[in-house]
Amino acid sequence: MKNKEAKYDIIRPKAEYQFQSARSYGYSIETSIADLIDNSISAKASKIHISFGIDRYASFVRIEDNGDGMNEQQLKDAMRLGSLDPLEERLDDDLGRFGLGLKTASFSQCRRLTVKTKKTKLKEFVRCWDLDFIAKKKDWALLRDCIDDHSRKNLGELTFGSKGTVILWEKMDRLMESDEHNLDKENFYRKFENVKKHLGLIFHRYIEKNDLEIVIFNDIVAPVNPFDISSEYPSTELQEEQLSIKGRNIVIQPYILPHESKMSKDEKDQVQMTKGWTEHQGIYLYRNHRLISDGGWLDLNFRLKENQRLCRISIDLPNTLDKEWQIDIKKASAKIPDLIRKRIKEICFSAIEKAVKVYTHRGAYIRRPGEKRETTFLWVAKQKQGLKTYTINEKHPLYELLINYLGTQSLVLKDYAKLLAETIPVNLIVNDFADPTVIIGTPLQHKVSELEEIYETALRVLIESGVPEKNAIAQLNAMDVFQRLK
Repeated sequence: MKNKEAKYDIIRPKAEYQFQSARSYGYSIETSIADLIDNSISAKASKIHISFGIDRYASFVRIEDNGDGMNEQQLKDAMRLGSLDPLEERLDDDLGRFGLGLKTASFSQCRRLTVKTKKTKLKEFVRCWDLDFIAKKKDWALLRDCIDDHSRKNLGELTFGSKGTVILWEKMDRLMESDEHNLDKENFYRKFENVKKHLGLIFHRYIEKNDLEIVIFNDIVAPVNPFDISSEYPSTELQEEQLSIKGRNIVIQPYILPHESKMSKDEKDQVQMTKGWTEHQGIYLYRNHRLISDGGWLDLNFRLKENQRLCRISIDLPNTLDKEWQIDIKKASAKIPDLIRKRIKEICFSAIEKAVKVYTHRGAYIRRPGEKRETTFLWVAKQKQGLKTYTINEKHPLYELLINYLGTQSLVLKDYAKLLAETIPVNLIVNDFADPTVIIGTPLQHKVSELEEIYETALRVLIESGVPEKNAIAQLNAMDVFQRLK
C-alpha cells in the first residue's frame, strides 16, 4: 500500500531501456575488449585467450582469463550496472573505476552476455544477460545459466585449471553489420587484426614485463612500444620531470623519435601503429601502466602537424587521480588538471621545438644540456612575418669553398642555389609524408659506399684548399649528411 504522505517517489529505470542506453557509450571493438582485459588484470590474470566464431546467425567472441575468479555473490555484483563507487579509493593495481565496463563494453558489441567463473576450491557459477529476454520479461531478469545448449557449447569449459573467468558475447549485431556473410567475415577478421595492434599498444608495458600474455586464436599479441621504434637508432629521451597533485606523483617523460630516413620498412610500419604517424604524435597517458591516450594533445591547444610527428610524451599517473584527470568510462580520454596544465604545456612546447628541428633537418643530432657540439646543415630555415622558407646554407664549409674556388664565376652557383630553394616541391613532400603507403627515402640512403666516397673527396679538397687535416675532419664530421657514417 502506497504511503500518500511520503515526500518522495522511487523511480526505477526500465531494464530494457537502461540496457539499450548502455549500448551507446561509444566503444569500438578494440576499446571494448581492452576494458574487459582491465578486469582480468585487476583479478591478477597473467594469461588471456581470445577466440571467436563467425556464422551468419550464431557468431560469438569468447574471452577467458586465469585470474582469481569470483564466487556467486561477486559474480552477481559484477553483472550489476554500476557495481563500483567511482569515488571509492582503488587498490594501486586496480584498473577499474565505474563498475560499468563489463556491461557497457559487452553490450556495445552484442545483445547477449554470459559469464562463467570459478574461484579455487569453489564450484563454477554462470550468469547471463540477454537483451531480448529482458525485453520479454520487462524486468531485470538475470539468467542463472546459459540460455540454451548452443550458448553452453560456445561458453565451453575453463581451460586454465582450478580458477578463472570466461566472458561470452553472442548475438553480435554490432560486428555483423550486413546481410552478406562473406563481407561480414572479411570485416570480422579485419577488425580483429586491429584488436591485436590495439591491445599490443594499450598493454605493452604488461606484455614487455612478462606479466601478461594475450593470445588471439593461437597468435600471441606482441607489445607495441610507442617510444622504442628503431633497434639501431633509439629515441632521444629528454629531461624527465615529476609533478604532484594531492601528494601523488605524476611522471612526465618526453621522447623524440628517430627521423624516418633512419628507419627500416618494418620500423616505419610500427611507428604508424593504428592511426598513422602524424595522428600518434603527442601525449601518451598511462594510468597504472595501462595506456589511456595514445597520442593527440588532450585539451592543450596544439594542433597535429606533420613536422611535430617525432614528438611523443609519456605521462604516468596513479588511479587515485581519476577525478582530477576526468578519466572517462571507456578509459580512453582525459583532461589535464588546471593545477598543472601550464607546466605540462611548457614541457610539451619545449619537446615539440626539438622534434621539429630533428624533422626539419632529417634526424640531426640533438645536443644534450652542457654539450657544445654543433651540427652543420646543408639547408637552413628562415621565417619572416609568418612566412617560412628553406634555403641553401651559405655558411656551409663546402659551399664557401666552391664560392672561393669559382671566384668571379661564383654568381652562377649562387643563382643555382637560389633556384634550388625556390623550386623545393614542398606540397608534394608534405603529401607524401602524410600518405602511409608512400615510403620516403634519399638517393644515398642505402649507398653508404657512395657517401663515403663523397666524404673522402670533400676531405681531400678541403685539405688541398689549405684547411688543416684535423680541422677538415672536424668540419665534415659536424655535417648532418655525414652523421650516419659514424
